[in-house]
Amino acid sequence: MDVTARVGWRRRIDALLAQPAAFSLALQPVVDVAARRVAGYEALGRFGVAIEGRRRGPGEWFAAAAHLGRAAELDALVLQSVLQERVRLPHGTFLTVNVTPDALLTPAFVAQLLAGERRGLVLEVTEHAEVDSADLVGPLDAWRDRGGLVALDDVGAGHSGLLRLALTRPDLIKIDLQLIRGLESDLMKRSVVQLVGECAARLDAWVVAEGVETVAELDVLRTMGVPLVQGFLLARPRGGFARLDPGAAALLAGSDRSTPGPRTADEPGPTGPVSPVSRLARRPRTTLDLAVAHAVAEVEGCTTVVLDDRDVPVAVVLPDVTGSRAVTELTCVDPGTRVGDVAVRAVSRPTGRRFDPVVCTDETGRFVGLVGVEDLVIDLAAAQVPVEHPPVPRPEVLHPQVAHPQVTHPQVAHPQGVGA
Repeated sequence: MDVTARVGWRRRIDALLAQPAAFSLALQPVVDVAARRVAGYEALGRFGVAIEGRRRGPGEWFAAAAHLGRAAELDALVLQSVLQERVRLPHGTFLTVNVTPDALLTPAFVAQLLAGERRGLVLEVTEHAEVDSADLVGPLDAWRDRGGLVALDDVGAGHSGLLRLALTRPDLIKIDLQLIRGLESDLMKRSVVQLVGECAARLDAWVVAEGVETVAELDVLRTMGVPLVQGFLLARPRGGFARLDPGAAALLAGSDRSTPGPRTADEPGPTGPVSPVSRLARRPRTTLDLAVAHAVAEVEGCTTVVLDDRDVPVAVVLPDVTGSRAVTELTCVDPGTRVGDVAVRAVSRPTGRRFDPVVCTDETGRFVGLVGVEDLVIDLAAAQVPVEHPPVPRPEVLHPQVAHPQVTHPQVAHPQGVGA
C-alpha cells in the first residue's frame, strides 16, 4: 500500500468510527443438517461508506485496517453491533463474531470483549494474521470464563493449522471453503475433511463446513456426517435472524434420523456402538435451585440435575466424598447419537471431566436424561464390537445452551436450540 492509499484508508476508517451508523450487520445462518434447522448465525460486517464511487467489501476494509495496525478498532465496532443484536437472538441458537488474532492481543479490545457475561456468543478467530497461538490461550480462556464459546475459522487455510487447533481447543472448527469447493470429485479434499473430523472428535468440538454452494457438496458432506453447514445453497447473509427457507429444508430432507426416547427400566434394548445413547439414558431428580441440588446430593446421596425455567440443564450435582460437587461444563448430546460416538466424546474430555455423566437433551435443548460413563463402557463391552472413531462428530452439541445465561458449556456451548 503506497503513501496515498495509506492516508486515504486512514481517513476513511476515522470517518467510519466517527459515524458508526454507516456500518451494519448481516447474519448468515449456520444450519444443522440432521435437524434441518438453523443452529446459529454468523455476524458479517457491511460497510455503507462509498469509496471512489463504489462500496468496498468487508475484506478490503479489514485488509486495509490490518495493514495500518487498526484491525482491532474495526473488530471493536463489529463486537459492539453484535452485543446490541444479541438481545434478539432466537432461543437455542448461537451468534458468532469474527475477531482477528491481533485484536485478541490488544488490551483495549480484550477489555471490551470481557466486560460482561457472554453466553450465546461464539468468538470466531480468523486466520488472517500470523501470531503465536500460545498468546491467544489466555484471552480465549477468559472469554470462556464469561460463558462464551470459541470457533476457529478457515481451518485448512492460512495460519489455522494443527498447532492452533491443539492450543486453542475450539468448540467449533470451521473448514475453509476452498476445501469444500468441488470435494465431491476430489478424494484428497474429502480425506482432509475426514481428518479434521477426527481431530474434532478428540477435541470435543463440532465441525462446520463453510461455503457450501452446490447440492453435490451438500450430499457428500451429509454422507460424511458433517453436522453443520453454512453457505449460499441453504441461506445467504441478510438482516435479522432468518429461519430456514422451505426450499433449503427440502434439500436436507434426506438427512432424517430418529430420536428415540430414553429406555425404561425393563427395556434393555440393543447394545453396541451404533445403538442410540437414549437406550442408556436415565431420568434422575431435577430442581430449579442449585442449593437444593447440593442438599439432595449431600443428604440423600442422589445425583440431581439443575434446570432453568425452560427445562434446559445448567448443572449436574454429584455426591462426593466432600459432600457434593457441581458439574457446570456439561457434555450434551442428542438422544439419537450413537453410543460409540458418545463414548469417544466422553473419553476425549480433559482428565478431570472424563467420568462426569453425559447429558441427553432434545432438539430444543430441554433435558431428557443422564448417561453414566460406566454405562457406556458396559454397553460397549456387552456388544463385544470394537468402537470406530466417528469421521465427523455430531453436534447435537450445538444445542446452544449458549443462549441461556446460566449455562457454562452450552452444547455450542454446544447449540441446543429451538429450531429456527
